[in-house]
Amino acid sequence: MTTTENITWTEAKIKGLVRPNILNLTPYSSARSEFKGRADVLLDANESPFDTGVNRYPEPLSTDVREALAKIRNVHPDRIFLGNGSDEIVDQVTRVFCIPGKDSVVALPPTFGMYKVAAGINDVGFRAVTLQSDFTIPVEELKASWDDTTKVLWLCSPNNPSGNLMDAAVVEDLIRSFPGIVVLDEAYIDFVPEESFVPRLDEFPNLIITQTLSKAWGMAGVRLGAAYASEFIITMLRAIKMPYNINVLTKDAALDALAQPEVMQSRVDLLIRERRRLERELGQLPMVDYIFPSVTNFLLVRFTDSDRVYRYLLDQGIVVRNQSYQPNAKNCLRITAGTPEENTKLIEALRALGEAQD
Repeated sequence: MTTTENITWTEAKIKGLVRPNILNLTPYSSARSEFKGRADVLLDANESPFDTGVNRYPEPLSTDVREALAKIRNVHPDRIFLGNGSDEIVDQVTRVFCIPGKDSVVALPPTFGMYKVAAGINDVGFRAVTLQSDFTIPVEELKASWDDTTKVLWLCSPNNPSGNLMDAAVVEDLIRSFPGIVVLDEAYIDFVPEESFVPRLDEFPNLIITQTLSKAWGMAGVRLGAAYASEFIITMLRAIKMPYNINVLTKDAALDALAQPEVMQSRVDLLIRERRRLERELGQLPMVDYIFPSVTNFLLVRFTDSDRVYRYLLDQGIVVRNQSYQPNAKNCLRITAGTPEENTKLIEALRALGEAQD
């Protein structure tokens, strides 16, 4: 059954989307989740008593990190779930809402590859509706692709690898009409914060928004992703998470970064300037056919011969991402904006290649 009309969501309807065994699951109770107060002597968790800075288990819900994020995003901490990167969240959502061997999800390639991987791991059907040649959403084709078994719609905006922001009116229409959970992946939203759907979360009971500290916050190495949703959905995600999925080192690094949002913003401003510089400089090269509009920290660039450019850059010690295998991305390389010095090295290398071809 294809649904194109707006759906009126209730908590009962959302509960109806959850796998019955997950809905009735009793989550694992750890020592740190059972004792919530403060004590001078901790003899409950079989930990080492010797203070190494990391000898104690972390607080299971990372409340202090959620509270720090809540102030920045202006949402209640109980509407935030933290994962070991966005990858864990993608897997958690798939497991909560999709019955293996029966249900399906739908996504719009070219996009983040973990949506398909998580479906495969969990024995869930994966339906792909290719973005149009300008990487916008083919709305009618997408709506025709889902049925009663399609439980999750993955939307990525700004999209990776194309770098474009999806039309907000189109996204809203899809959230309202999709008969399941819509996950809006906002991994790159800090480059265009005014476009985030987080302030509108109350309007959409079936919406999960995912973000990350990997990109604008410069913390890819600590692996910390966040999901924003209704308290009920967050409760379901917590029910199946590993007891201590966010470690102490990640928590401390995140708190340090979140206490200095001005540092993040200054770096974002620099990366946006460098992205625009790359766009100007690369656009002057004869080997470049087209540069797709981007609002992120990267560019998708179509070359006359992407394989040759890719191999040449590798020989120069410069690594970019070859996207030529992706739908509508033939001869395309994804180039991340680096430091001004790194970007200069890239530009000079491509100019040298162009001169050698003349």
